[in-house]
Amino acid sequence: MTSHEGTGRVIAVLLLVASLAAMAEVAASRAAMPTAAAPRPSSWEAGLEVADAALARGDAPAARHAYLIALSRARGERSLPGVVRAAEGLAALGDAAVVAQALETAGRLRAADTDASILARLQALREHRDAPAALPSADRPIR
Repeated sequence: MTSHEGTGRVIAVLLLVASLAAMAEVAASRAAMPTAAAPRPSSWEAGLEVADAALARGDAPAARHAYLIALSRARGERSLPGVVRAAEGLAALGDAAVVAQALETAGRLRAADTDASILARLQALREHRDAPAALPSADRPIR
């Protein structure tokens, strides 16, 4: 075997290794790419899931914290359904002051949303605000 034959074999092996590496990169990037755009919950929806789970296990402080985060995110995303849903959770916890603030936010977002069910839930929250005895208070814990 001459030095040209040995060099040619080394080059052939290096080309084979480089080709295999390139094919592996292509295969890996295809596997990492999503095949279909699955719908992802918005950040406020994820926050509400956490809040609802905390409320279900009886952890009111964690639920309140998660509802507040969800409310903030819904406000940031200008989502009336998110603001209303977070306000409903906070109302269930008896946080009338934050519910009042959420209702103010909802009032600003209301013009952009015409979903009748959301508007009806918003009206129900307003009616509960106007009838304070309907909301639990800190003196009357949730059972």
